[in-house]
Amino acid sequence: MEALAAQARQIVSDHALPLLQQLRPYAQPIYQGHLYFQDLLSTEHNVIPHMPWEEQLSKTTGLSLSQFRFTLALFVSVLLVPGIRLFRSPTLRHLYALVTGIAVIYYPFGSGIIHVLPMAVAAYLALLLAPRRAGAIGWCTVFPYLIYLHVVNASGESWKTGNMDFTGGAMVAVLKLVSICVCRSDSFRKNKEDLTAYQAAHQLVSTPTPLEFLSYLFGLGNLLAGPFFEFTDYKDFMELKGPWARNAGRPMPGVLGHGLLAFLEGLWHMGVYLALTLNGWNMDHYHSAWYYSQPLAIKCGAICVIGLVYQLRYYFTWKITEASYVFAGLDFIGYDSSTGKPQWGRCRNCSFLGVWLADSARNVPLNWNICTGNFLRRYVYERVTPRNRRPGFQSLLFTQLVSAVWHGLYAGYMMFFFGTAVWIYFSQILYKTEAYMPRALCNSLPYRAIKIMWTTFVLNYMACAFQLLDFHSSMEAYASVNYFPYILMLVVNVLGSFVKTKRAPRPPTGPGGAVPVTANGNAHSKKSA
Repeated sequence: MEALAAQARQIVSDHALPLLQQLRPYAQPIYQGHLYFQDLLSTEHNVIPHMPWEEQLSKTTGLSLSQFRFTLALFVSVLLVPGIRLFRSPTLRHLYALVTGIAVIYYPFGSGIIHVLPMAVAAYLALLLAPRRAGAIGWCTVFPYLIYLHVVNASGESWKTGNMDFTGGAMVAVLKLVSICVCRSDSFRKNKEDLTAYQAAHQLVSTPTPLEFLSYLFGLGNLLAGPFFEFTDYKDFMELKGPWARNAGRPMPGVLGHGLLAFLEGLWHMGVYLALTLNGWNMDHYHSAWYYSQPLAIKCGAICVIGLVYQLRYYFTWKITEASYVFAGLDFIGYDSSTGKPQWGRCRNCSFLGVWLADSARNVPLNWNICTGNFLRRYVYERVTPRNRRPGFQSLLFTQLVSAVWHGLYAGYMMFFFGTAVWIYFSQILYKTEAYMPRALCNSLPYRAIKIMWTTFVLNYMACAFQLLDFHSSMEAYASVNYFPYILMLVVNVLGSFVKTKRAPRPPTGPGGAVPVTANGNAHSKKSA
């Protein structure tokens, strides 16, 4: 062995090192070019300099400058996005959406928005040159570039410290670009029966024009915080077709009341968030002596409060965004055929009470990041499941891992989304077991209250990893309550796998436990609209 090691060292010394020395003059410019590219696309390159009043207000609110600019951009979008209603011409509507959309996202992110161009170019070339394979090309080009952005920007750690960059916008762009490429490929299916009703309704029989493509990608400030919606729905909105058509039977209802409710709810979430953070509630508690000195019940309560603080930022962002799309009319779905009442929710991405009053893991994704869950179901979960077979745990786990990588390459994301797969399976076992329990008990208020408390705690317990990101800190937080949620779920999952189904199961759950897409207001087919 020593002789082999000596021989290997000699080979490296005689051949490898001289070769590296020869390549060094070429590698250095490449490395310097990479650094220049990263510097060019940073948020520091912004023709709008930081102003004294921004710095003052950011200190007053406890937000970083990047967070403050992002928040202000959200409020500006509420004023700009509804301006689309001033135009009837599709071309003018696309141009207005594109110009205002880029302006809104440039203010907080600066030249960082150029990061979306490599993805956009790759996707549009696939649509033009290889539309039959556009879906596969989109996944293989757009998604890896997002991973690159996560790595070079250390996005998770950056967000934890309050520094926001365009990686979040790129995440939304990936959903749009992958979906539009896959929908184009769907139109080339020889056997149209292979398409689901949803896929058939959203397939693209022709490649969008450059203006339509860019408007969909950048338009109406959507890259600030989403939500994801289908290109076919967006195109109908811009061309005033479908539920927005003048000859649709009934005019679109008034938007003021519904939009104000969403806007005020967003302000409420922001106020509660500021109140809690200014009083010291944040992730630092997971490292504090106070937290570890508390009994188990107090620790469980603290985990829920910390989870609430972390969620409130998203509730605020999503509700303000929803308000802007309500005022613009994009959130409108149509009139209910049975009641005649207007339906809203195309751009609804969350429901605070829906999350905190959920009595099962399968109900949480119906109320949290709804539109992303719709994408995961339609473009991952359903498509990795073999034809004519029911989706199983493998499909669910794969979908959750795709979601984890989409968020970033951090152990905490992997731990959280793997845990949600275990949690969803636990909820399915519990549902199957309830068939053997007295109906009066299952329908009783105390039993439902226990399920709500369990669901709330487990969600925020597993979200510790999502917040802390690194493996060591996440395991410490999990260990602080002796891992009892995971132990209980694993025991139930193993024993429950031997329980036979007594009644017909509910519709198959999707990623994160989501029910079929027609069950929520945002996820509807083009035909039902």
